[in-house]
Amino acid sequence: MRHEFKAAILLAAGLLSVNAAQASLIADGPGLVYDNVANVTWSSNGNLFGSMYATDPNLINQIIAAVPTVHDTPNAYDNAGPGNYNLSASDFNAAGYSVIDWWGAMAWAKYLDSTNYLGHNTWELPTTYNQNCVGYNCTNSMLGELFYTGLGGTAGQPITTTHNASYGLFTNVQNVAYWSGTEYASNPDLAWYFYTGNGGQYEYYKFYNNYSWAVLPGNAGAANVPEPASVALLGIGLLGLMAGLRRHRRFG
Repeated sequence: MRHEFKAAILLAAGLLSVNAAQASLIADGPGLVYDNVANVTWSSNGNLFGSMYATDPNLINQIIAAVPTVHDTPNAYDNAGPGNYNLSASDFNAAGYSVIDWWGAMAWAKYLDSTNYLGHNTWELPTTYNQNCVGYNCTNSMLGELFYTGLGGTAGQPITTTHNASYGLFTNVQNVAYWSGTEYASNPDLAWYFYTGNGGQYEYYKFYNNYSWAVLPGNAGAANVPEPASVALLGIGLLGLMAGLRRHRRFG
C-alpha cells in the first residue's frame, strides 16, 4: 500500500506540474507550435519560405498566380492604383530566395491559405499591436512576445545563442529581420519588422527584403494538446485517490 500511495503522489504531482508548465510555447502537432500567451500558433520552421523554395523552384510563379495583387493602405509604392500592388518576380529577388519584400511576404501567407498548408487556411504574418514601442523589449507584438517571453531572448543578444529550452521546438530560426503584417500607421510606405538578431522592433520601407514567419490565429492544433482544465481535473481526481488510499490504510 505504501508503494501505491507514493506512486499516486508522484503521478498527481507530475500531471499538475505539466499543467503549471503549460506556459507560452507548446508543440501543437506536426509543424506547429502554440503560444498560449499571444494565443497564436507558429510554423515550427523559422524559414519556411526558404525551405519551400529549396524544394520547389517554381514556388514564386505559383504564389504570383494564386495572389497576383496585394491590397494595402494606399501608399507611394502601389503600382496598380491606390491600395493595390501587383506582384512580380522582383518582389522575390534576394539571395537564396529566403527573404522577400513586404508585398511578397503578404502574398506568400495568402498562398499558404490557398494550398491549405498543414490543413489550415488562416495563415498570416505576425501582428504588431503597439506602434509606440520601438527598439528593445517590445513584447506587445507577436514576434516580440515570441522572442522575449516564449523563447527567453535577451535584448541585444541574438536568439540563436541566447534562448530557453523552448527554442528546441523550432527549426531554421534566423538572426534576421522578420516582417510583421502590420503597416506603419504614420506612413503606409513602411511596415513593421522584428530583428531576432538583437530583439529590436522597427519600421522600414515595404520594398526592403526581410524574412517571413507564418502564424495562425488561436490554438490551431487544439486536438493535439491537453486542455489545462482537463489536466487539472485529472490531478484533482488523483489527489482524491490518494486520500482514499490514506483512509484505507488507516482503517483497513
